[in-house]
Amino acid sequence: MKRLALALIALAAAGALTACDTLPLWMVRQQRAAITDHQHFDEHPLARAATPRPLPAAPAALVWPQGATAAEAERWAAEKGTVALLVLRRGELVHERYFGGTARDSVLTSFSMAKSVVSALVGIAIAEGRIQGVDDPVTTYLPELLQNDPRFARITLRHLLQMRSGIAFDEGYRSPFTEASRFYLARDLPAQVARLRIARAPGEAYSYQSGDTQLLSMVVQRAAGMPLAAYATTRLWQPMGAEFDASWSVDSSASGIAKGFCCLNARAVDYARFGQLFLDEGRVGARQVVPAEWVRQSTAAQAGLAGATEWDRRNVEVRRDAVGAYYAWQWRRAPLRAAAADTMAAPSANFYAQGLLGQYVYIAPATQTVVVRLGTERGDVDWPAWMGELARLNP
Repeated sequence: MKRLALALIALAAAGALTACDTLPLWMVRQQRAAITDHQHFDEHPLARAATPRPLPAAPAALVWPQGATAAEAERWAAEKGTVALLVLRRGELVHERYFGGTARDSVLTSFSMAKSVVSALVGIAIAEGRIQGVDDPVTTYLPELLQNDPRFARITLRHLLQMRSGIAFDEGYRSPFTEASRFYLARDLPAQVARLRIARAPGEAYSYQSGDTQLLSMVVQRAAGMPLAAYATTRLWQPMGAEFDASWSVDSSASGIAKGFCCLNARAVDYARFGQLFLDEGRVGARQVVPAEWVRQSTAAQAGLAGATEWDRRNVEVRRDAVGAYYAWQWRRAPLRAAAADTMAAPSANFYAQGLLGQYVYIAPATQTVVVRLGTERGDVDWPAWMGELARLNP
């Protein structure tokens, strides 16, 4: 019976996806997203830097959470689906381990960690004058949205950065009928964007949804006058000193629109370089790659927003009956301490990029630490809390 039920689910998924012209047989077989999905998508390249930013290897004996030995911590991490675990401390690579057949040169997709990269590109585009500012209406750059609904003119880039656009968007990942699934599998993203509708006035409430980031990425592409990957290459990937080529998955070679809300495909060590860039306030040596003020603004905990409760007014995410994070501008800021969902915990100085299945770039300024964890599943682990403890234990 269980096999029959799974078969019926697969057939339902196939029918639904066929109806929206996005049926991939690999997803019908796979039944869920995987860290290797980039192999099934068309992509645009990001070229590595001519001279990579040095990350000197300086292996160190770390103090691990829960008093675990190094061997115990690595075995536990592997059991929880980890494929890469890197620790940078003061710009040196003090820990670098790979599991499950993954190696240093393995390409691993970012999932929603790409949202933080898109945020950085918005800041760069503003600094270059390509985008006037975060209070620009999204329709300044994507006027076609007015055909969806004239009220799209009320949505600003700030609303999109904060995930407070008011757009109707189902972020569910377990059904092919949701907007998140359709965007992920689409071979014509503009056609999916043309289906977006308004649920409420912008700014009224926080609602995490990948559609907001997809619009931001399309704004960057439109404002830059080039594909998102090309802009990312010359403004971010090469200036930050990436060691390896990367790619950004696109809807199709014909359409060429990047899946900006997800699907940056890179090596773990270059995700670590991205984290180091933000730890260093957007600088690489003497070069300011991302404006320092944008680094501060985009990672800051929000306050004074609309909402009935303090949690609403600060974009607080509640997970598993506990305060999970303060949602910033496509980044998350960790709480200062663990707290129940009905108890407000102040934000800490630590912030992170997060992706589906437990992809993280975690930055702890106090100890000058960057932790990268990539995995095939998140499991039952509060990874941000674990990484925060790892950073605290190793000043």
